[in-house]
Amino acid sequence: MADMDTAIERDRWVPTGLGQPSGAWGNKGGGGAEGLTRRLSSAQLDAIDAAVRATEGKEATAVTVEDFSAPEIATLMAAVRYDILAGRGAALLSGVDMSRYDLEQFKRLHFGLSTHLGTAAEQSARHDRIGLVRKEPNPQRRGYLMDTELGPHTDFHEILSLATVMAALEGGVSGFVSAAAIYEAIRRERPDLLEALCEGYYYPTSLSTVTDYKVPTFSVVDGCIGLYNYILFLPQAAEIRGESLPPRLVEALRYLGRVASRPELMVSFQMQPGEIVFWHNFRVLHSRTGFKNVEGHERTLLRLWLHAHEHFPLAKGYLEIAALLDQQHAEGWSMLVNTDESLRAVYQLMRG
Repeated sequence: MADMDTAIERDRWVPTGLGQPSGAWGNKGGGGAEGLTRRLSSAQLDAIDAAVRATEGKEATAVTVEDFSAPEIATLMAAVRYDILAGRGAALLSGVDMSRYDLEQFKRLHFGLSTHLGTAAEQSARHDRIGLVRKEPNPQRRGYLMDTELGPHTDFHEILSLATVMAALEGGVSGFVSAAAIYEAIRRERPDLLEALCEGYYYPTSLSTVTDYKVPTFSVVDGCIGLYNYILFLPQAAEIRGESLPPRLVEALRYLGRVASRPELMVSFQMQPGEIVFWHNFRVLHSRTGFKNVEGHERTLLRLWLHAHEHFPLAKGYLEIAALLDQQHAEGWSMLVNTDESLRAVYQLMRG
């Protein structure tokens, strides 16, 4: 872990020229989904299309930033980078015509744009740097392979992205909530809970070990607010340590969960085929309603986990856990295994 910690600390810096990140925003104050949307111009679409055609025959994960280096694309993705690190934390790109592309072409398009923001990580022991988000047999109970509702949460890497191949006929509505908005609501209403959330708890580093430090639920660094809200990790770590979670932390997590689900804070949107969204995993919590597939019309999205080229200030643990997952996936295993017992533990934690 020492070498990993040194590398992460060396690269953790506030991006130059971006200024102070935007504070809390909500559904109305942030302009709703429209406030996150960038509608692509014809020049941008033409440049993207030319890059897709020029990389024909190339594996999507072999596409480089040089392949998508046209000025129109570089300017677009610089604006997206600003949105993610210094704006509201997310950007929804709209205007790509999916009828022009097959699945492999759309993968190249999605991956090529992402190279401006970060380096793609493997998302499972299957070594998939491009994940397919769809309902399929799923012994490990990974949420992205299920059709059930997923409440507001974070994943593990700095920048996440989804690109819609096919939308559900019913359900599958995405939701975004600002971590800073959640923090501000708790600060106003229950400031007594912030200490437990800023102290956090230990996180698992394998199926039998945990960190030797606590990872804050709220990261407050240089006035920048981040949030790590992958609840499954906490009862797992407590079980490994042979103890119960602190009651004050449990109370705080339950309150946080209720705040994160407030309609006035959540921006909800139904992604359409061809739309692509990028967001900062620790600045914006994401959620999804349950959905139903019909034969020949199965909800399908592409997913990317990115190590950002430039880092938002975050507490110790946020990037370190992602690096540990990278190691595990490279070795062909993962601590991201959900069982009926672990899911019941989370339900008990959040509902009592």
